[in-house]
Amino acid sequence: MLRRVLVGDNERVLLIRKKRFTDILAPGEYWIFTLGRDVELERYNIKELVFASERADYIVREQPELAARYFTVVDTADSQVAVVYLDGKLARVVKPGTRVLFWRGSVAVTFDLIDVRQAPEVPERLLSALARLGRESLVTFAAVEEGKRGLVYIDGRLIRELEAGTYGFWNALAAPRIDVLEVRRQTVEVPGQEILTKDKVTLRVNITAVYEIVNIVTARSGVKDVNEHLYRTLQIAVRQTLGKRTLEEVLAEKADIDETVSAEVRREMEMYGVRVGVIALKDIILPGDIRDILNQVVTAEKQAQANLIRRREETAATRSLLNTAKLMEDNPLLVRLKELETLEKVADKVGTITVVGGLDALLDGAVKLRPKL
Repeated sequence: MLRRVLVGDNERVLLIRKKRFTDILAPGEYWIFTLGRDVELERYNIKELVFASERADYIVREQPELAARYFTVVDTADSQVAVVYLDGKLARVVKPGTRVLFWRGSVAVTFDLIDVRQAPEVPERLLSALARLGRESLVTFAAVEEGKRGLVYIDGRLIRELEAGTYGFWNALAAPRIDVLEVRRQTVEVPGQEILTKDKVTLRVNITAVYEIVNIVTARSGVKDVNEHLYRTLQIAVRQTLGKRTLEEVLAEKADIDETVSAEVRREMEMYGVRVGVIALKDIILPGDIRDILNQVVTAEKQAQANLIRRREETAATRSLLNTAKLMEDNPLLVRLKELETLEKVADKVGTITVVGGLDALLDGAVKLRPKL
């Protein structure tokens, strides 16, 4: 008995005889003899590009010529991915250890095999197209901004350092870890640290430091968190420095203390690729009672300085008067000039002066000393 089979332009038919694959029917008209035979027909629309059948592996393995005629076979090894293009446009990514058969027909299917173990980074030319696929791209994307640097780890190993830009790494075998670190100058603040001085006075200090990471590989491999490590280092250095000084030394030698702290902190952080700039004790906060006592001391010191200055001025004035008296004693003309100066001052305060007996009489009568009673 004959059976007529029509295959359309966008169709392919698998011919199965007695449960075994026999052939693939291309577009056209066929007459198939079915008398006494168990014949099955599996019809496929090739617009659905992927040949999803349990017979795919059998056809590739047992009928390679037939597979090459009707399919584009994408076969990836355990460390490979395949980037598939449809009519030259990137359409999908096939994961490792996978075989996919695409029907040959109206759409041209091409592909590139990439060994993701040997080349874990995605080529730049593919980034934008793969980004459109989302999770199906099998790519982990990373964007590194200006002023930052990135480190890429795969299987716990450092692969490379990233400058500013956009990157992609295949995650088909292992998910890459991308750490982004700030390399611009940053500030760390250590507020309200309570420290006991050598003479048992409790102080509270505020510390600030400016730093930048100059070697991100060393910084990341050496410490878990650069900011946190610098914070602890500043705490320890300031405590050790101020704890060896009395309150008076702390207040008198603040600049020296800053330099001491800076030297210790810089040595520590340089080991981890971090350059520390300015370090400052912004504030030294004293307990209330100690602050009142110091204010009293300062007030007393300033009062004593003011008294000393007054005494010096009075001594200088007395010495000047003594020198003047000695000069007048030895020089009568100087006495007369002083008398005239006095008379001039008196004349400014009266309206009319009548002179009787000449200038000598005037001078003799201008000032009279009243004897003591």
